[in-house]
Amino acid sequence: MKDSLRIVGFMSGTSMDGLDCCICDISIDNNFRLDYKIIAQKSFQFNDFIVSQIKSNIGNKNQVEINQIDDFLGRVFLDLSKDFLSAHSFDYIAIHGQTIRHKDKIESIQVGNPSYLSDFFKVSVIYNFREKDIKLGGNGAPLMPFLDWLIFKNKNFNTLTLNLGGISNVSMIRKQSKINKVIGFDVGPGMSLIDECSNKFWNNYCDYNSQYSSKGKVDEDMLTYLMKESFISKEPPKSTGREDFGEDYVNKIIRDFSTSSKFDIIRTLVKFTSKSIKMNVEEFILKNNNIDRLVVSGGGLKHSILISDIKKDLDIPMCDIINYGIESKFKESFLMSVLGYAKIKNIESNIPSVTGAMDNIVLGDVCEPK
Repeated sequence: MKDSLRIVGFMSGTSMDGLDCCICDISIDNNFRLDYKIIAQKSFQFNDFIVSQIKSNIGNKNQVEINQIDDFLGRVFLDLSKDFLSAHSFDYIAIHGQTIRHKDKIESIQVGNPSYLSDFFKVSVIYNFREKDIKLGGNGAPLMPFLDWLIFKNKNFNTLTLNLGGISNVSMIRKQSKINKVIGFDVGPGMSLIDECSNKFWNNYCDYNSQYSSKGKVDEDMLTYLMKESFISKEPPKSTGREDFGEDYVNKIIRDFSTSSKFDIIRTLVKFTSKSIKMNVEEFILKNNNIDRLVVSGGGLKHSILISDIKKDLDIPMCDIINYGIESKFKESFLMSVLGYAKIKNIESNIPSVTGAMDNIVLGDVCEPK
């Protein structure tokens, strides 16, 4: 591939379950044609202590403690990945970091000091992909629509992508479209509330094989209550995180519906995720667009009841992102590799129609090895 670079992409997302790594050769030409070859990929699961450290810092505003978790996770990222990465050669590393605080148009704080990876591997690390967009009046999120546009812009069908991570987000890519026509935004919870509920009630990090939600039924009163959440009906551009849809939110639901069974609560949260997607797609996309294909990625793909709910609620032909050569679990780490390439090649990678920024800009900062 002409002008290709081999870039390691790291993603630790709102699911907070681990660090995903994708090593790939990437090139993007002057016509925004993306060529790539995935060389290797691996996930590194966080242990309970790491997860507890992240959770205890969600929303934290104490700068001393933020510096501590930044340093701690920087060392964790290196310790988890150094044996795997040492078996490969690469030009750069691109790392998202763990989001601990996010407020639209104001700030987005990711932790995981990149200097540990940079100094150990003696390569530049690209990081901090959200700040520059926010300084231009944008939300800094979501980032995924840039990759979705590169993949689907020249297709002969209108594509809606749905990423079911901790938070759900969508991208609408019209056939043969320009980047300024992309629609993309967070719609609300993905797996975050379901995972929190699994942990709270059964001390399990997820609802594996829908083992808990399959035993419950949807509580319509609770669902009506949940759908009144202001973010769900808020007009795009918009983005959210675990500060809004995390442990505190689940605790509030449990308090407000104390007589409901734990199985009904988790089942209703699954339906809430699906219905939030349905409402946003119908209200903010389908009114002015036809959708030919729904392409789904993220950990939520493994949740059979959630996928069944989405199929019923949206009634759009659905497929897995693997149909386009990308494993669902590694789409976000692949995105980091692509954004890293864009930074090195000085390619503007924010999308003002998505984030609300005043202008296009090259995203990311570079940490050089000592």
